[in-house]
Amino acid sequence: MRFSEYLSRIGPGETVLIEHTSLSPYPRLFHAIGSVHGWEKVLLIDILDSTMSAIRWLRLAGFTVPQHTKRIKAGGMSEWGEVLFEVDPYKDPGIFLSRLSKWLRDYYSKNPGTIAIIMNPERLIPLQNNNPRFVVSLTNLSVAFIGNSNKKAFYFVNTDLADKRYVALLEEAFTRVIRIGDEGKTVIVKSPGEEEGASLEPV
Repeated sequence: MRFSEYLSRIGPGETVLIEHTSLSPYPRLFHAIGSVHGWEKVLLIDILDSTMSAIRWLRLAGFTVPQHTKRIKAGGMSEWGEVLFEVDPYKDPGIFLSRLSKWLRDYYSKNPGTIAIIMNPERLIPLQNNNPRFVVSLTNLSVAFIGNSNKKAFYFVNTDLADKRYVALLEEAFTRVIRIGDEGKTVIVKSPGEEEGASLEPV
């Protein structure tokens, strides 16, 4: 089965963890999500410009991501996309998470059918000195939106860099886990159906 076909099995309210490495061709999965669902529905939650490396990779591979794609800017320098909201991840972590949660809750309520793509939230943890409380708080923000039928969410997490506690908490909480390795092999690790252990073509 192709990854693009598998996307049709993911229902509103679900949150999917996509585990990748620094070398894996995960941008192809990112592009498939936007192409299948429609880029006009996508909301990028871009942590420290993480999306930019994926977009550059896709351009060199001959794929395009529309310039008008909606984006939350959480740190970083790039002004790419249609920046709807900007939040500073370097300041007080409680204020950062509270502002982001409030904005998202309001956005989802006004924009049903949103496809949220969260790019590399694990990069926030070193900013807080790997504080275990922040790991739990960051996880709780993700879990709070599971079951919200106004959106589907896809979290891209680089397991080469991520705090293992954070990855384990997301794996436990999220409805589906997909893992893509260095060579591009894509496997369904967790699923509410019977697909666990099945391989996916990456497009």
